Amino acid sequence: MVEENTYWGLVRNRWIDNFDQLQELFEVPWLVMFLLRSARGKIQQTLWAHGIGRHDKDDLEGIIEKDLKAISRFLGAKPYLMGDEPTEVDAAVFGQLSEICWANSDTYLHRIVTVDCPNLQAYCNRIKDRYWLDWDRLTKKSKKDQ
Repeated sequence: MVEENTYWGLVRNRWIDNFDQLQELFEVPWLVMFLLRSARGKIQQTLWAHGIGRHDKDDLEGIIEKDLKAISRFLGAKPYLMGDEPTEVDAAVFGQLSEICWANSDTYLHRIVTVDCPNLQAYCNRIKDRYWLDWDRLTKKSKKDQ
């Protein structure tokens, strides 16, 4: 589920709906953004060919919201999806949810994870704190942002 609908929804959210924010997120020069703009059309074609791109924006947001809420219900109060210790499933889910938590703060996805399903945000923080003690140092803003 998270590697299917949610993944493709994240692709659309980043590359189609919020393309103008990519330069800040990736910290790339305008020339690279110019080249990435040409990739945007190809991504839209890929979304269409996959089938997820045939949904309108509202339908796709509803699909992703159902996915995230289903993950939240399955997680419940457990520390990890399969119980007390993390598994490969947690690694896959964390990969998708971490983008929502830390790279999409102005989106409906972020609202779902932080407001509607706060256990997902706590879950991401738990995995981050367990495996990436140097997370803050590795993800700090570049010199231009300080």
